[in-house]
Amino acid sequence: MIEQIAAKQALRQEMRRRRKAMPPEEKAAGEQRLCRRFLESSYYRNCRQLFCFVALPQEPETRGILRQALADGKIVAVPRCLPERRMAFHQLNREVPLEQQLLSGSFGVAEPQETLPVITPQPEQVPLCLVPGLAFDRKGGRLGYGAGYYDRFLAAYPFLLKIGCALTPFLTDCVPTEPTDQRLDGIATESSLEVWNG
Repeated sequence: MIEQIAAKQALRQEMRRRRKAMPPEEKAAGEQRLCRRFLESSYYRNCRQLFCFVALPQEPETRGILRQALADGKIVAVPRCLPERRMAFHQLNREVPLEQQLLSGSFGVAEPQETLPVITPQPEQVPLCLVPGLAFDRKGGRLGYGAGYYDRFLAAYPFLLKIGCALTPFLTDCVPTEPTDQRLDGIATESSLEVWNG
């Protein structure tokens, strides 16, 4: 267990270093390709509920995905942090501009207004969740920021299709994991969308 924690800390440091070193134009070009690849996928087309993070500046930008999903008539929800390291997803209103529905919340993350309705994944809606992280592998491993918000949420909905969202420099051979870490079903990058469980 101690070895796993140390390995995670070392990998977090390495991935943060890579984030700082990535040229802005390279990041922007990769984000555009990632967004297009995801929106053209059958997984996106088939889902009726999309649970998606609102990106921090260092994460792959997701606002384009959110806007397109709303325009496509999907049920779109973004997370808000709650006490005890839990999250609630609030449904966005397609009639209101995206930025008008977001406020600066926990950890400087843009969060939905509390007045927006809270929704949960429903199996009949073929729900899909785009998941952020610092590092991913192709076996479903994900290195988050260490607080466990997504692990707790994902554990409650085993039927939810869980797809990591990252640029390829943040893929690694093997992410160290612990029993409470939730495995993902796939990974979306600028070069591919791979789903190995779903």
